[in-house]
Amino acid sequence: MAYLELFVLTWGIYPRRVLIYLHEKGLFDSPHIKVTPVTISPNGEMIAPGKPKGTVPVLALPDGTFIKQSLAILDYLEDICDNPQEEWQKDLTARAKPSMRGGSARERATTREILALADEAASLFGFACHKGTKLFATREPVNPSAARFAMAWVKKNLKLLEAYYEGRFEGDDSDGEKVTVADCVLFSLLQFAKELYAQDLVADAEFLNLRRFYNVFKEKESARIPEDFYPREFKELACVWLE
Repeated sequence: MAYLELFVLTWGIYPRRVLIYLHEKGLFDSPHIKVTPVTISPNGEMIAPGKPKGTVPVLALPDGTFIKQSLAILDYLEDICDNPQEEWQKDLTARAKPSMRGGSARERATTREILALADEAASLFGFACHKGTKLFATREPVNPSAARFAMAWVKKNLKLLEAYYEGRFEGDDSDGEKVTVADCVLFSLLQFAKELYAQDLVADAEFLNLRRFYNVFKEKESARIPEDFYPREFKELACVWLE
């Protein structure tokens, strides 16, 4: 029986965070979590039976309430796995990998630092996409100058993140690396930017560590995507940046 239901747009940047996390945590195939893809209606709504109005991801809980933010969903799942109370939670935890927030106060603080920078960068990149690409040109006012300004701040955050990945994801054994929730969040941004919006955020030489992280992580089972993963009708417009 599925006690939790996760509503997702499988290729969306924020749902991808949670889906990658579930794979890395060892919970993707858990009978206690049902993953329900949404469809996009003609007026742009994300719909599925039982899903509340709004964007995704959304996690439906056994008591009928919902968690509607990706980072809150990640925290909720980590909290359950760290301290299961109910029988279904204990069964869920039995197949889960160890904490992905860190095993010590220092490790958890580092994870939160990376998470804050990566999440902010994702928000800034989303703003840049809305204001600077052809995909949104017919839906809302665009401003290429504002988009370029936002992208500059994305790069500033990435410069700060670069140091955190020194010495990580090196060698051929990517499965031996201890993946954190922050890694899932950062990778979902880099993959979304490159594969949908044709923006390789870590192409510059100054991002040696982040580029290595991306190239190693993208080969993991949790991160692999088929060639047609992003809808063609969106991709054709998303990769056109306005001058």
